[in-house]
Amino acid sequence: MSTEDNAPAHPRPGSVVVGVTGPGRERAALRFAADCARREGRDVVLVHAFHPGHPAPPPGILLSYADASEAGDWVVKEVGDEFRELSDGSIQFTSLAVAGAPWRVLGDLAVDARMLVVQHRHAHGLARLVTGHTVTGVASRAGCPVVSVNEDWEPPDAGGEVVVGVHEDGGPSEALAEAFVWAEATGAPVRVVHGWRLDAVYDDIITSRIAAEWRAEQRTVLTEAVSTLRSRHPGVSVEVEVRHQWPADVLVDDSRVARLVVMGRHGRAPWGPHHLGSIARTVLRESRCPVMVVPVHVARAELEWDLTADEVSPQT
Repeated sequence: MSTEDNAPAHPRPGSVVVGVTGPGRERAALRFAADCARREGRDVVLVHAFHPGHPAPPPGILLSYADASEAGDWVVKEVGDEFRELSDGSIQFTSLAVAGAPWRVLGDLAVDARMLVVQHRHAHGLARLVTGHTVTGVASRAGCPVVSVNEDWEPPDAGGEVVVGVHEDGGPSEALAEAFVWAEATGAPVRVVHGWRLDAVYDDIITSRIAAEWRAEQRTVLTEAVSTLRSRHPGVSVEVEVRHQWPADVLVDDSRVARLVVMGRHGRAPWGPHHLGSIARTVLRESRCPVMVVPVHVARAELEWDLTADEVSPQT
């Protein structure tokens, strides 16, 4: 069932929001959203952000707002037809065409969403800058989990873990909770992983003395951190792992055999800009499976203490 006509001005809370740019361009993201919506009994909102006033051929001629709006309406109609076909008409969806920058439009509309799904293209040059800006832009500001789906993603028949990157204390709890929920719903095991490494000579000197002891201590801490979630999701198989490796490399390596990588990022803070750390940006760019970025709401003091998190933890 679709309701493209008279679409609501804002998605219903709990919807799965998908950013779209045109027919045939986000099939992987649409499949991912359809799978999630079907599994959790949710509706889907297809959102196209258009830019009024951009030049159109021939050079020097500007698209008017009316022209851009009409083109946007065509996009969401065509993508709606595509989504109906992909989902066999079994999922209720609405479609919206909204003027504005994609990262801002999607972030604003998905504030109460179950998740926001965007597609990541393995582009090069200027195209990479444009698509990367949208993915990192929404991942850094959305108030709900954001899932970046590779353009060549296909729904897995079986196998594959849900990999979640954590701090040395086992947090953030929001990312762990999402990983367990996803694993239980899909029948996948969870791998809780913490990666650490020091710079240059410090790593060579210190690692030889404390690596084994540190790994054992960390496994104990992480095992305790997930104990409550284990009891809430008794059917989920869990493995805890501590790796002496750069955190981004840990998650990218594991993404080659995972069905989903989950990591956290700091939520919106009124005193500072939206931020997505270097590790999150790297994993979003290089991951071979879908990546879920979960907002983590923390106090100012925690943010200030955690300014070096990019260097020691998979979280940003």
